[in-house]
Amino acid sequence: MPSLREAFATRVVDPIVWTAKGMPIGARFEEFRRGQWDDATTIRARQTERLRDLLIHAITRVPFYKERTGGLAPHAIRDDPWGSLQSFPILTKEDIRYHLDELTCDMGRGRIPERTGGSTGLPLHFYRDRHSMAASLGSTQLFFEWAGLERGERRVRLWGAPQDFASQRSPAARFLNYIHDRTLLDAFSMGDETMREYVRFLNRHPPVSLEGYTSAVYSLAQFIERQGLEVPPPRAVIVGASTLFQHMRETIGEVYRAPVFDHYGSHEVGVVAAECGAHDGLHVLSETIVLEAIGDDGRLLQAGEVGELVATNLWEYSMPFIRYEMGDRGVLSPEPCGCGRAYPLLREVVGRSSGCLVRADGGVVVPEIITRLFGLVYNTGDVRSFQAVQEAIDRITIRVELEPDSDGLPPDAQEGIASRIREAMGAPCEIEFVVVERIEPAASGKHLYVISKVDRDVASGGPVSAPAQE
Repeated sequence: MPSLREAFATRVVDPIVWTAKGMPIGARFEEFRRGQWDDATTIRARQTERLRDLLIHAITRVPFYKERTGGLAPHAIRDDPWGSLQSFPILTKEDIRYHLDELTCDMGRGRIPERTGGSTGLPLHFYRDRHSMAASLGSTQLFFEWAGLERGERRVRLWGAPQDFASQRSPAARFLNYIHDRTLLDAFSMGDETMREYVRFLNRHPPVSLEGYTSAVYSLAQFIERQGLEVPPPRAVIVGASTLFQHMRETIGEVYRAPVFDHYGSHEVGVVAAECGAHDGLHVLSETIVLEAIGDDGRLLQAGEVGELVATNLWEYSMPFIRYEMGDRGVLSPEPCGCGRAYPLLREVVGRSSGCLVRADGGVVVPEIITRLFGLVYNTGDVRSFQAVQEAIDRITIRVELEPDSDGLPPDAQEGIASRIREAMGAPCEIEFVVVERIEPAASGKHLYVISKVDRDVASGGPVSAPAQE
């Protein structure tokens, strides 16, 4: 039985806000909720219809795809949407940076300017439309229901940087956070004293769900375990944004005494896949997404083969994301989930963990702070790629790959980045910038923005935990 506040938030406030924004989130959620138990043939037919309509729209209305699909005709797409999909190029971040205007189309659906926050590298400017965002949020709500959660229940999110909190200070934002009982905790500054305060907060205000960056939620769990502390168990712990390894899942589950739910996606295309209560893998949300694994030679791989993940958003028409390169390698499962839902499964995502910087007090600095400093706070347009390598507890080398026409990262930007990193590290730290011709990817194929060669437990004197993986 929902409380009066929950009922007011979900039955009064949400419909008013959604209507004002022109986003039929509730309708999409109910549609997806009804369809989740359909058989595989029915789900595939629904997905095929949406894919057909999107591809025909792309080749007839969007200049970028008109020029790059080799004269593909609408009738060919109608006859074979899935075969036609293979005629579309892989969409990269570079394509979006240099061909943004060619990728957009005014559909009267409210083109909403967006940009990534830099958590996956340099920021990317793009557009979403109201229908796409409604479908994405509707599918997200379905995932929350799989985790046993309902709208309006108390949520604590271990997520975001200081600049994210500025957007939460307006009267409207504070009202919505209050009425929905949402609290955002800074995941970018996690020394022991900060984590101790987070533990006190969780004990004073026990959440129904604890959500956050995998690395941040895991680091807080390690701190709680190391200090012999406890927090009230939430109903579910939801993690994302980096790989959830088995040893991390076990620690998180044991410390918080709650089931752990992983999910995968991006700001550009929304939630791609999410875990249900069976924990057999991540369901690809076929109502909104087509997910493919592509080989190094560009061929479509079969389930069970490791390949580059590319996603197609079936609801985005104002700026279609068709076969968008996610920047991760993964494996689609040939087996269905034991829960009975016929959505395909993403068995594993490879190479998403980029490690954390280790502080002298045993705390950590999550990698998202480094990527945001380069990608958002001090983005001068000079840097093509970057990587922070912690050589010792008090020494970090920042490797920088410059744009071809750049004279180098300006000194004031270097000093600003170094100052913010030292502040986050909480102790004196030598930081050196080194320009390199190319930053090679890890063996997994994933670019690692942060690499630490420091054993955190040696730094803190705590127990040795499982080694980092790439």
